[in-house]
Amino acid sequence: MGTQPLIQGFMIPVNQLDFETILLSGATRNICAASFEATLGAPWWTCENIRLTGTVSPVTARVGDMVTIQVGIQALPTLEPFKQLILSVQAWVCYPNTVAGGADSSLVVPSMQGDHFASFNFGISGKPLSEAPAVTNNMNYQASGGFLWQPLSVWTPVAEDFMDQSEHDGHCCIIANSSGLYDYATSGTPIGLQIIANSEINADINVCTDLYQGQRNIVIVAAPSGPGRRTPPRFGFLSGAPRQKTSSKTTVAVTAIQQGDQVDPLLLKVLKSGPYAGLPLKPASLPPRSLRLARHECGWNGWFSKIIHEAEEIIEEILGLDLHPFGGGHQLHLSLPAQGLQPLRVEVELDPTETPGTVHSIEITQMDANGARGGIRAGIVVT
Repeated sequence: MGTQPLIQGFMIPVNQLDFETILLSGATRNICAASFEATLGAPWWTCENIRLTGTVSPVTARVGDMVTIQVGIQALPTLEPFKQLILSVQAWVCYPNTVAGGADSSLVVPSMQGDHFASFNFGISGKPLSEAPAVTNNMNYQASGGFLWQPLSVWTPVAEDFMDQSEHDGHCCIIANSSGLYDYATSGTPIGLQIIANSEINADINVCTDLYQGQRNIVIVAAPSGPGRRTPPRFGFLSGAPRQKTSSKTTVAVTAIQQGDQVDPLLLKVLKSGPYAGLPLKPASLPPRSLRLARHECGWNGWFSKIIHEAEEIIEEILGLDLHPFGGGHQLHLSLPAQGLQPLRVEVELDPTETPGTVHSIEITQMDANGARGGIRAGIVVT
């Protein structure tokens, strides 16, 4: 994983609270720790400063689209107006997964294998450093001068990039990395690390402690309204420990989130700029009628079939209202082989009287034996 970088220059913040507390957290910053999740009000896998453009939504891509991944680079909140240069940014689309801790190159989708990841590399432009994209430190989040969306090279999804290969679009887990020069005018100290090959992902990606990296793992699923719903909403993902060299155990849980009077803000940011923006969006007042996890049994082809190492044993457990008052939940205890990856799916049953625009917020979490956590935030939208 490498050492934790100094708090210098810029960052890819999870959200505004991550930006506002970065200098206070200092060398102890670990956004994967439960204490930091409470501070940020969001889990580490919900970074709002990574998005897709030119396709279905900021988190959903369609086969054949010319997709531009954009990464939000934010100057740190300091009073000294230092100029920070952005020299490289890389992003990888991965199969949706709840893998805890660091990333694994096996999860990168087929179209990005062979080092065909999305990138920006100022070094090959031939231009002087004075023309590099830059942000200048100030105290304002996502404000002009101190923030920019850096577009990367075009990514064109193929059918094999999605778990359900019969579909023409799907959810994308996106990991981003950045590097540049700190205080260009005075010191020009290098910050971050440029990654030039997928083989470097396992060693150099540590979203938990590296402020120059981020991950967004949000999925939006449509649920047709009315009693004549043909298929209940469901979606697939991977859980496991692909970097574990020996057998291991992990637990995967799914629960509903009580949103209160407003739609979950992590979902609302996505919904307002996607195909559901025209719906009268409102939070579900009741949990789903049923919410469970199951094996995702499908015929796997190509790259996907090479990385799957299914659990040797799966034990189910119902989570009662005493643990999760808003509808309870369901979890699976997985006994995995070395480099285990288990395809799972979430199955949801909703009240057929719910009206279009109703949004359910769902959290899928994985917790390994060592306490490491990963997950997906999901939105079920009645259409």
